[in-house]
Amino acid sequence: MDNPVSNEYRQVPQDIDAERAVLGAIFFDVKSENAMIEASAILAPDDFYRQANQTIFKAMQSLVEDNRPIDMLTLQDKLNSMQQLDNVGGMPYLAEISESTASAANLKHYANIVREKAILRKMIDTLTRSMSLAYDAAESSEDLLDQLSRSIDTIAENRGSEDFRKIKDVIREYQANLDEAVKNDSDVVGLSTGFPEMDKITHGFRNDQMIVFGARPAVGKTAFVLNIARNVAKNEQVPVVIFEMEMSATDIVGRLLAGEGSIDSNHLTTGQMTQEDWQALTLAMQSLAQMQIYMDDTAGIKINQISAKLHQLERDLLNEMSPEDRVLNPHPIGLVVIDYLGLIESNNTESRQQAVSEVSRSIKKLAKELSTPIIALAQLSRGVEQRTDKRPILSDLRDSGSIEQDADIVAFLYRDDYSRDDGEDGEGDPREEQEAVPIEVIFEKNRAGARGTATLMFNKPTFKFNAMAPLYRDDMNAGVPDMSSGW
Repeated sequence: MDNPVSNEYRQVPQDIDAERAVLGAIFFDVKSENAMIEASAILAPDDFYRQANQTIFKAMQSLVEDNRPIDMLTLQDKLNSMQQLDNVGGMPYLAEISESTASAANLKHYANIVREKAILRKMIDTLTRSMSLAYDAAESSEDLLDQLSRSIDTIAENRGSEDFRKIKDVIREYQANLDEAVKNDSDVVGLSTGFPEMDKITHGFRNDQMIVFGARPAVGKTAFVLNIARNVAKNEQVPVVIFEMEMSATDIVGRLLAGEGSIDSNHLTTGQMTQEDWQALTLAMQSLAQMQIYMDDTAGIKINQISAKLHQLERDLLNEMSPEDRVLNPHPIGLVVIDYLGLIESNNTESRQQAVSEVSRSIKKLAKELSTPIIALAQLSRGVEQRTDKRPILSDLRDSGSIEQDADIVAFLYRDDYSRDDGEDGEGDPREEQEAVPIEVIFEKNRAGARGTATLMFNKPTFKFNAMAPLYRDDMNAGVPDMSSGW
């Protein structure tokens, strides 16, 4: 294998002419402070390759901050006060810049060229530093990959601000979305959860939403989100990704099969299957095999690893699509489920609260990048158990108030029959006398609509959720307060 060409024979990405053009355009503009503001929206001083140009740009920024005009005299005075005039080349270099023929009308074009070269240099510096650390082998490959990923993300985040969007352009986009909604006969404008009562409240899960479901251990939240994942993959026919940090992928499949085939999970665990169970299992396997469900059961996964895996999957899915489909659907992942938020590792080691806050913000950012809804499960504090009414509220979210702030939807699961003796597997003991129980999904925050409560039936042996039968609801209402209150 040939060795790559040594870096000493390669020129570092730069464009000195564009740098001088930026500075000259600022000089050329009658209202130089306006040109300076336009340039500063794109460039930082260290984006210039030549040190003299960095210093001059800083001096120009200082003049604008001091409400002083930018001309030869004021710039000379500022550089003198900074003791940098000789270092930038003195008056001859300032005169060279001021005599530039660069047009202020092309300032943005020049600035973007300088910014592009700066990004390339930062990429080279980051990758070179990572190569050096890799050769040293003093740190683990996982830590090095983590550092590299965060460095690349930082470069990507700081590529320069996008232009402001004019309201008339946004109105056109809004009108197009409204026209699509008018054509839709259903109240659901996003992904249907498969549960009509929930869809009536949320109108479906939409692109870039972060949805948080919280509950105490053993209430049934894992089974609940697996039901949603299966419903979306089956009914919407879109790729669904499940990150499960407490169970193995085979355990996830077992629960999905139990729900899809309405099979008692104890029979699947013990192998004591009836003929009907085997028939139902065969059909359930065939059905699930047709769904686009992707699973990751990595324990102790980090948020940057989740991000990297999702972006890679998006690229793989796009490569499998036709060019026309890629244009129509540039973000093919339909739904992401994370079980659960508190188990995602963070690089922030200052405090648990700050770590969870960092993860929460990253999940919301990822939902926007992928243009897909992300469901994250969250544990609740023990404070809920000290109250007479044990229905959770927003302040019960464990570790961080930023979860409430970042999420578009926050909902809680509540069961009247719940007790801490139900077992630690997340769904209670399937052998309890009452196999099917009502469960409330209490929407405490909903940016896309009103708050409310949806009531479902949870079949413990099969881990399956269903809409509540009207007859059962009537029986409940006869002697129990209406569990669907809050509509």
